[in-house]
Amino acid sequence: MTLYIGPGIGLGTLLIIVFIVLLVLFAFGVVLWIPIKRFFRKIFSKN
Repeated sequence: MTLYIGPGIGLGTLLIIVFIVLLVLFAFGVVLWIPIKRFFRKIFSKN
């Protein structure tokens, strides 16, 4: 039998999941930023 714990737990869980997804996407972007920056610098420095 499950107990009713109110809307606060569901909203908090949803916000935590959204925060974790955004954190993973941000970390992935930061890891890829340096090679992308180096690639564009190599392309535009030849001119």
